[in-house]
Amino acid sequence: MDGTLLDSMWMWRTVLVRYLNHLNIENAEELEKGVTMMGFMEAMEYIVAHADVGMTAEELFADMKKYILHIYETQIELKPYVKEYLTRLSKAGVHLSIATLTDRFMVEAVLKKVGIWDLFDYVITVPEIGVMKNEPDIYEDCLAHAGCEKKDAVVFEDASYCLETAHNAGFICYGIADPWQEMTEAFKAKYCDRFFNDFGELLDEEIE
Repeated sequence: MDGTLLDSMWMWRTVLVRYLNHLNIENAEELEKGVTMMGFMEAMEYIVAHADVGMTAEELFADMKKYILHIYETQIELKPYVKEYLTRLSKAGVHLSIATLTDRFMVEAVLKKVGIWDLFDYVITVPEIGVMKNEPDIYEDCLAHAGCEKKDAVVFEDASYCLETAHNAGFICYGIADPWQEMTEAFKAKYCDRFFNDFGELLDEEIE
């Protein structure tokens, strides 16, 4: 979803500093550097230990989720031609699934806001399935709910590690360009069956 359908990676890459600045926490940039390799809860614990935020780690995490939801609902938009392409697929009877790291309540809110929630037949999130996208479980789960064979399924992703995971699991992989992701031509050739700058390049293609 993020970076593939939504122009939202700018938010995820900068959200912690934005949020800490929102709380008027000093040294937000330094705190962010200290949590670079941490998960969200570990990062919240680090921040609580190193800054006067007036909240527990759990409260801080819950409050930051509200902050992220507000950005989703007010600032995040679709990438070019996404709605047009997904509408074509849906009308053609193609089963559409979302496989995302983002919490379901945020997914539902933002996709309703941008007008594509009703196009999807199935949504599964990493928090629900309990496995990150460096393992293929979330893609296999979508495939099972689609009820088709793997040779008839396509994974669209903007992140290189996700494309590598899906490719190694035997999926057809379409890479989508995003300014916040870096992918070499060698990587694209190895892990992407096709690569696109935007969904407009797919609009005129016949849907099989």
